[in-house]
Amino acid sequence: MNIIVYTHHYPSPREVGLVQDTKVIHYFAKKLVEKGHRVQVVHLSYWPVKEIAPGHLRYLWPRTRDYAIEGVSVRLIQYQLLTPRRTYPELHQAKAINAQLRRMKKELGWTADKVFVHFPTAFTGVTEIFADCECTLGDFHNMDCNLLKYRDKQGKMLRFIRRLNTWGCRNKRVREYLTSCGKAPVPVYTGIEAELLGSPEEIAARKQQPGGLKLIYVGQLIPLKNVDTLIEAVKRLGGKAELTIVGDGQERARLEEMATGCENITFTGWLPREEALQRMKQADIFAMVSSPETYGMVYLEAMAQGCIPIASRGEGFDGLIRDGENGFLLPPGDADALVALLSRMEAMPQEERCRLIDNAYALACAMTEDQTTEGFLQANSIHKQQQAVEM
Repeated sequence: MNIIVYTHHYPSPREVGLVQDTKVIHYFAKKLVEKGHRVQVVHLSYWPVKEIAPGHLRYLWPRTRDYAIEGVSVRLIQYQLLTPRRTYPELHQAKAINAQLRRMKKELGWTADKVFVHFPTAFTGVTEIFADCECTLGDFHNMDCNLLKYRDKQGKMLRFIRRLNTWGCRNKRVREYLTSCGKAPVPVYTGIEAELLGSPEEIAARKQQPGGLKLIYVGQLIPLKNVDTLIEAVKRLGGKAELTIVGDGQERARLEEMATGCENITFTGWLPREEALQRMKQADIFAMVSSPETYGMVYLEAMAQGCIPIASRGEGFDGLIRDGENGFLLPPGDADALVALLSRMEAMPQEERCRLIDNAYALACAMTEDQTTEGFLQANSIHKQQQAVEM
């Protein structure tokens, strides 16, 4: 199958000079290639108005560059935003991007059977994404919904995205908002590599160990992650709980100062993925109560190692994590609620703890890349079947 993936966020080699970006969409594209599909990624990247610099002015007209990551071919299109608070190209820029995409497709020598557009509001005006086939799916994130709510006063983005054949999303908040816009989305999820799953023997061995309150957080140390909530809760529990914080970011100095004098809180800094997974295997609980949050692959990675997850109610993993069944949901940033939950988990019977571990591990096993990628590929046909039933 021939597939084009359009996205506003994608990793790039350091020599390209962009800020290193999330690899979630790359994992999806890479799995498509591994499954034998022909894939072309289009990475649309812009500098916001506040970052206008002499060197960026040459990108008033979009410029292209090609690179490849792990067998995935990427066409990078860069341009400079010119209107404050706008997040999509000016008319002349959109025309140039459309022309560049037509040239790219001519060079490819094939026509797409399916098109996936991640962060579709960023492509407003880039009509070439609709030119290949009827199987055009927009994968919406929190960012898209916020832009539609607060910055689309003239309705230009909404009119543009209505041309997508199928809308997809990965959390309840986004689904509810898109439904209010008049088009019910289908669920589309990103999964983890099957190789990351702990073995059944490892999970069984973990269940034989006495339960504890060894917490781990893995991620960026930035305000929206609410890592300070975890620190406050652990400090209030005294020596009953331990917290390992894996990651780095702008909040690290403040968080380290907040944890001063608490010997049961450890900062490791950034760790390679393999080392972070090993730390998860040594923890009882994975906790991340961030807001806003579109998804959260790291929850699946932790559940795959036998951790019981704690996530934010109403955010990215609400719906996949079912409170009290395969993890727990709390109001984001609520230290009181977290302290109460951890105290309850301390007294939790072994049988209940084992049930939570089993259910969490089962979800991770059901959401490997092979399974979720197939879900993306089938999303258009599923949506058409739903429309037929509704009619």
